[in-house]
Parts: sequence; structure tokens; C-alpha cells
Amino acid sequence: MTVRLTGQFFEALSSKKVAGDIEFSNRTASIIANGVKVCSKVAIASIQSKKDIYLENGFLFSLAEPLTPQQEKLLSSKMNRGIAWLENFSLPKMIILSLILISVLVIFRYTLTAITPLAVSIFPQKWEKAIGRNTYETLSKTVFSKTLVPSVRVALIRAKAEQLASINGFKSPKILFHKSDLIGANALAFPGGPVILTDDLVSILKEDDLILAVIAHEFAHIQKRHSLEQIIEVIGVAAIASVFLGSDETLIEEASFIGINMWASKKSREFEKEADLIALQYLEKANLDKNSFRLAIEKLTRYFCASESKQSIKNCLEKTESGWLSSHPTGAERLNYLSVQ
Repeated sequence: MTVRLTGQFFEALSSKKVAGDIEFSNRTASIIANGVKVCSKVAIASIQSKKDIYLENGFLFSLAEPLTPQQEKLLSSKMNRGIAWLENFSLPKMIILSLILISVLVIFRYTLTAITPLAVSIFPQKWEKAIGRNTYETLSKTVFSKTLVPSVRVALIRAKAEQLASINGFKSPKILFHKSDLIGANALAFPGGPVILTDDLVSILKEDDLILAVIAHEFAHIQKRHSLEQIIEVIGVAAIASVFLGSDETLIEEASFIGINMWASKKSREFEKEADLIALQYLEKANLDKNSFRLAIEKLTRYFCASESKQSIKNCLEKTESGWLSSHPTGAERLNYLSVQ
């Protein structure tokens, strides 16, 4: 089945927006502009917000209208296809899938978790910073645009962040502000820096103390080298899974993919909690109010839950268990453990 939709696209490493169409067939995509195929039958890397489609060749296509549920199903990623396969339940499938997932997780648990800390400790910081810098420069061409936060306020927040870092015994990475319609209210810490704050995040939190508390959380990620550790672990488990479970069989491919993502998501949640708790330590050492971080999380949780119905908002605010593929603890879960610190 072939589907053709309209929108705009960016070529890899380009900030130039071009009108065109995207054509889907067998979970690959072709981009057409002015009747000419710009790229043909490229694998889909990911789909964000039902509108932004990332291709394996680095292209980004932004749809004029969000995908319908039927279109989403057609274009589902490997992970979603694996889950869809799981939903077609049968006992033999469940036994095979369980064995594969257990194999991936056991290999990861007892092999890479022992090796990764050593790999992180000897990994040169200048290489880590180069990874962060190059990743940021790539995303800045398609994901980030110029901030609308006044320069005076940017300078003030940066000065406070630098002081917070200095008191805690490390040098502040670059603090950059950007507008981003794609990721909305967010803060990101790239390996070794920089730290990115979006305009939407600043708008929601409003108070500098709350923004500084979020920066403290991102500092913790960088100081503990969380991003680097995840990169090493995910690459390592994918390589091991490929060696031991590699096959052209769709079942093994999909199950291995789910297993890798389950573990990566669990590890990410652990890192988020660790960064939350370290952020409180940073704030306390700098004689800043630790409660500002809890207030920031509460504001952001309410913001992200606001799109739900009234009943769903209540459930969203009270949900204390993360999904098995979630990269972050839920807002309620974070508020619970932050409230006892």
C-alpha cells in the first residue's frame, strides 16, 4: 500500500525548508519536490508528534496535517511492529519471545554492566564533548531556532548557573537558549555539554529559581556522564544481541529490538532519578531552595497533563508507575521521592 502526503522537508544538515510530498511504501519513504524524487525508498528512523518524520539518510519531513491512526499503524517503527506482533497472542510466540528477551537482558546485565563503568572512566572527555558538540550542531539546523528570551535575562540565568557550578566544584558547560516547536518545553544535556533550554520551558516555569533548578538537573547528567554511559551500553548490547541472536528472521529482529529498548528505557529512568537527587544536593550546597526543583517538576507535570480530559488529568497527575518503555519516571513518581528529600 502506497500513501502520499504533503508538507515541507529539510535535507540532512540543512536548515533550508522546501515544500514537497512524501510517499510511503513498505515502511520506506520517498520525498518528491517539483515532480522530482529527492530521495527514494529510505527507511524511516522515527516519527515524532505525528507530524515530523525522520529518515535514515538524515532528512526531516514535517507533514502539513498529523498522521491518522491508520497511517500511523502503516508507518509504525520496529518497536511498534514488535509490540503489534506481541498483541497477536499465541503460546508458542510468547515462549519464543520470552526466551529471546530474557537472553538479551541477561547478556546485558551480566556482561555490559560490568564493563561500561570502566569504558566510561577511560573515555576521553574531549571525545565526549566532541560528540555533544556535533550532535548539537546537527540538531540546531533542524530542531532549534533563535531564542526569543531577552538577552539580558539569558545573561542573568547563565551567570547564576555558572555560580551554581563553581560552588559545586566544576565548570559550567555552555547554557544555550532556543525556540523549538518540535520538542516544546524541554531541557537537554548533550554529552559533555552544552545544556539547552527551550523558550517554552522558560515560559512555563517563569521564575529564574525554577529554571536554575532544572539546569542543576542537567548539570548532574553531564557530571555523571549519563549520556555517554547510555551510548556505550546501547551500542554494546545491540552488538552483542546481533552476534548471539542475529538472524534474518523478523521475530528475532523485532524481539531483540524490544529487549534492547526495554533495558535502555529502564536505565534512562534510573539516570533521571539519580540526576533529580543530585540536583537537590547542588542546590543545597549553593544555599538555594531545594523545593524549587520540586515546584519545577510539578509545573511541568501539570503542563504536560493539561491536554487530557478532566478525569485523565487526575489520573495523569496521580500516575506513579512508569511504562516499561518510558524513558522518564512519571511526574507523580518524581514528586513523591522528591518530597521526602
